[in-house]
Amino acid sequence: MNENGLAQAQERFERMENAVEIIVSDAPLKQRETAWLDLVSAFGRVYSKLEQAAKDSSEAAKWFQAKKMERRTDPLLQYMHHARNADEHTLISPAGGVDVAVQATVSGEGGTLGIGYGPNGRPFLICEGMAHPKIYEHEVLLNAAIDRGVTYRPPETHLGKEIEDYTPREVAPLVVTYASQMLDEAKSLVS
Repeated sequence: MNENGLAQAQERFERMENAVEIIVSDAPLKQRETAWLDLVSAFGRVYSKLEQAAKDSSEAAKWFQAKKMERRTDPLLQYMHHARNADEHTLISPAGGVDVAVQATVSGEGGTLGIGYGPNGRPFLICEGMAHPKIYEHEVLLNAAIDRGVTYRPPETHLGKEIEDYTPREVAPLVVTYASQMLDEAKSLVS
């Protein structure tokens, strides 16, 4: 593993850490959306730098190939890869801020899902025949990423564990943890 390439990957990772602090905060919606797009981009750069750094040794190259395979098969890692491509090469953003949104899963033969507003002006769910209903207020939500004509929906799992919310607030810490572990593994391969 090339040490210079590893150092560059570490620099990109530090940008991810800065972005996740904003994403999970109560910062304004637009600032959190921008931080998510920054994290998506930086995560892609961590991969690129590690790929180049791994070319220095056969052991590191073999390790990186395993990481690329994991990216192809893990829904979150696959989404992140294609969200970066969509953000970089299309006009469709892989995330968007919303004032109010609802999410639920159809259970059975269908149902009703809507938003009502109470006397205090706060939204509430109107939900029949739906499972796992959620309401989001002033939140950034993941959009489907369209890369080379293929649609990649927001991930439902990562490394075999369920992801409950399609929000950067939940997903970003998972991505940062994965990148941190990846960098630790890469450091053990320095020649």
